[in-house]
Amino acid sequence: MKKVPFRVFYLHNVSTNLNESNPVMHHVRITTPSRLHFSLLDLNGALGRIDGGFGLAIAEPNFQIVAERATDVHVSSSIYHERACGIIARLQETYPFPGIKLTFESEIPMHCGFGSGTQLSLGIAQAVNVLYELGLDVQELAKAVGRGGTSGIGVAAFDTGGFIVDGGHRFPEQKTSFLPSSAVGDIPPPPILIRYSFPDVPLLIVIPDCSRIYGDREVELFRTLCPQPEWVAQKLSHILLMQILPALVEADMHSLGRALNQIQTFGWKRVEIDAQGAELQLTLDFLRDSGAFGAGVSSWGAAICAISEDVNKLKQDTEAFLKTLPSGGTCFITRASNLGASIVSG
Repeated sequence: MKKVPFRVFYLHNVSTNLNESNPVMHHVRITTPSRLHFSLLDLNGALGRIDGGFGLAIAEPNFQIVAERATDVHVSSSIYHERACGIIARLQETYPFPGIKLTFESEIPMHCGFGSGTQLSLGIAQAVNVLYELGLDVQELAKAVGRGGTSGIGVAAFDTGGFIVDGGHRFPEQKTSFLPSSAVGDIPPPPILIRYSFPDVPLLIVIPDCSRIYGDREVELFRTLCPQPEWVAQKLSHILLMQILPALVEADMHSLGRALNQIQTFGWKRVEIDAQGAELQLTLDFLRDSGAFGAGVSSWGAAICAISEDVNKLKQDTEAFLKTLPSGGTCFITRASNLGASIVSG
């Protein structure tokens, strides 16, 4: 088996004729990253744009999906069967392919802050795109499956990996309300302003077992707590421009960690943390008190990314700490994904 460069499938007008020089693929394996979403930038709109944000693609957890051409729809998944079938049905409305067989060999956990919905949707859409030679790029795939209507981090994480900053949506011309991607309908992903490769350092991901924010509850929080004050966007933008981005360019993990710590204390990130309950804040406090340079909650959580000089020691201590929580939790070490999703053909 050979690994096929991801971007070769972005070409338009790909011929569907079968010949030796252009063989039709019948079997592919797609591996997606997860994404960490550190913060939305502007939930006020005073400058004529809303949303915006910054985040990071990570190698694990991931979806590993084996996809094959089929005459019907077959999905083998422990938790994503119904959702995967819905994504396929949506794609078939626009691109009438006969069917597909999907086998999930690994899965991103739901509602933990890893952007599983976007990675699942794009992974399936890319499988269809490749197997049936649709010639669509990632932006077109995102539009086809309805992702990127609030944040562009998940779409870009799938596309290129790395540390990503997106520029949000025009307000109110392009987007008229403060809502999550799952609730906004047919709005294209925002423009990507910056993409950097992230330093090759180990990252500790900690997931305390606490409440999950999604669906109607997430929509209600957006509706009742937005717009946020204008100063929140100003402060976040200042931290991003003068702390986070220079820290990335200089591979200064201490400064990056301090910036992450700051972000947890105000604005929309504070809303997200408070909505989860005491366990999330207790875990953040523990990580900082136990040697982490910084720790940041991804999206609504419960996943936290921690940066430390000795990640193995911090992991060991965190495993013991999680046992003291009412429902426990898990933690593991991963690294950034600076390549995005991969496709292997057979």
